[in-house]
Amino acid sequence: MEEQEKKIEGVEETQEAERVCNEGNLNSDDTNAKLIELSEENKQLKDKIADLEEQLKEIQNAARLIKASFENYKMDVDRQLRDVSRSTALRIMKVLIPIVDDFKRAFKHYETSNDLEEFYNGTKKIFDKFTKTLENEGLKVIDTSGKFDPFNHEALDREERDDVEEYSILEILEDGYTFNGQVVKPTKVRVAVKPRKPRQEGKIVENESVETQETGDQDGQKDAKN
Repeated sequence: MEEQEKKIEGVEETQEAERVCNEGNLNSDDTNAKLIELSEENKQLKDKIADLEEQLKEIQNAARLIKASFENYKMDVDRQLRDVSRSTALRIMKVLIPIVDDFKRAFKHYETSNDLEEFYNGTKKIFDKFTKTLENEGLKVIDTSGKFDPFNHEALDREERDDVEEYSILEILEDGYTFNGQVVKPTKVRVAVKPRKPRQEGKIVENESVETQETGDQDGQKDAKN
């Protein structure tokens, strides 16, 4: 009986050992499969990182090229602006030099002739030529036919007037100018404003009349007592 039980236990132990061994083999296969899967994922991630690093290098190189191109563009624009400025100044000088020569001739002629009227007429013609040249270059006198405009005019003096509309320009003290539509000097003017209402003066006069009346009453009372 005991031997039979021992045989049964031996068989059971053998079966248990085989089951554990089989489970161990299964676990080992799962582990190997997972390791292979993780290795594949790691390889894919490394490939993606390499691709992203390559893209980053390309973007950085493109950014450096764009920056260099922009710096070159800025230098080209600055050089072109300087060239245009010099060219414009040179062109203006060329049209002004003949006017300077006209003034020199007028002064020289006056030194020999001493004719003041002729000198005045000559210099006036030169001045008209000078202003016309400036107009052709874009310099214009600011219009003052309307009301006072703070964007184009500067009020140096105000005059109380009730016979004209308020802020009407009464007198041009100095001409103003625009160059190609931009104000370079506002016109200095004298403008009309409404007369102040004498409210405060009326109150003062009224108070003075009351004080005068009170003083007169007090003096009359003193005289009656005497």
